[in-house]
Amino acid sequence: MIPIYAALNHVLRQNAWAADRLQPYAGKTVCFNLPPISSTVTIVDGGEFVPAVENAIADATITLSPLAVLRRLTGQPAQPDDYQLQGDAELAASVGSLLQQLEWEYEEDLSRLIGDIPAQQLVGLGRRTVQEGRRQVESLAGMLAEYWQEEQPLIAKKRHLQEFAAGVDALRADVERLQQRLVKLESSR
Repeated sequence: MIPIYAALNHVLRQNAWAADRLQPYAGKTVCFNLPPISSTVTIVDGGEFVPAVENAIADATITLSPLAVLRRLTGQPAQPDDYQLQGDAELAASVGSLLQQLEWEYEEDLSRLIGDIPAQQLVGLGRRTVQEGRRQVESLAGMLAEYWQEEQPLIAKKRHLQEFAAGVDALRADVERLQQRLVKLESSR
């Protein structure tokens, strides 16, 4: 298995601008957690990562959920619950932002292994597969939502929720008017 720092450095080299953004943090240590994998690295002057010395205390910790990696690989935007930042807030935010902006040239890497044309075809197939999978999931979700609203009512329709909320609001207003009348009646006694 390729160490995290080696994979990150490979992608950093594919994005020449990224090293310049890391250089101000040279000497700082960052811990990357992608449960169950964890790796602590140090940023060096060249704007790359090297393994941190043993028992190093991280200046910042970035914990990623497995879904964050899947979203990143499929080109979906990151969600707030995809990652947690701890420690030096500026360092963690800068490194986290940098990682979100990195673009992996996987087609280029693949072409070195199997050639340009097969790599291009394989990447195209992968994109079509992801798009079709996404379309299928959306279609299934739509069918289940309709089934649970119409056939086996487990999910309320928007119209029913709005009617219920309006009823609750009307009841609340009625209760308030009744309380005001009771207060008037008690005070007139």
